[in-house]
Amino acid sequence: MKTAYIALALGFTAALSLAACNKERKATADTGTAEATVTTEAPPSKVPDAQLQSQAQQAATAASTPVDGTGPTATAPNPPAMQEQK
Repeated sequence: MKTAYIALALGFTAALSLAACNKERKATADTGTAEATVTTEAPPSKVPDAQLQSQAQQAATAASTPVDGTGPTATAPNPPAMQEQK
């Protein structure tokens, strides 16, 4: 029974140490009319800080772009005409 408790404790310790390795990184951008925050758990070697900041800026810019309703709209296709049954 002691072996099970020791194994459980070691597993818990290993899980905590792995969780400590996954550090969330984030970047925030503010355009005055919109703010965006981008997060990642990827290491800086995969997603550099400059790329993370650029993505936040792009998201904030997209969110602050006004929508005037003149763009394309999603519409459902017309249903087939109902045929008169006799």
